[in-house]
Amino acid sequence: MNLKLKGLRDALMFGKVLSAGLVVAGYAFLGVWLSNWLATNGWPILVSLCAVPAVAAFGMWQGWLFLTKGSKKK
Repeated sequence: MNLKLKGLRDALMFGKVLSAGLVVAGYAFLGVWLSNWLATNGWPILVSLCAVPAVAAFGMWQGWLFLTKGSKKK
């Protein structure tokens, strides 16, 4: 019985890690899109270049919060 629950818990954790990876990838794509939009609309190149790591870092932070939110014991 305990072995089945551990396997189910591992499968759920794998799903959470995969989902967090998709969240980070989505934010990275958003950063590239935003950078391109800023560059084509006349923003300074420095702002355009800083958009990608800033949005990707925000996405990694959101992914970390998503992973650690449910795994903490109450």
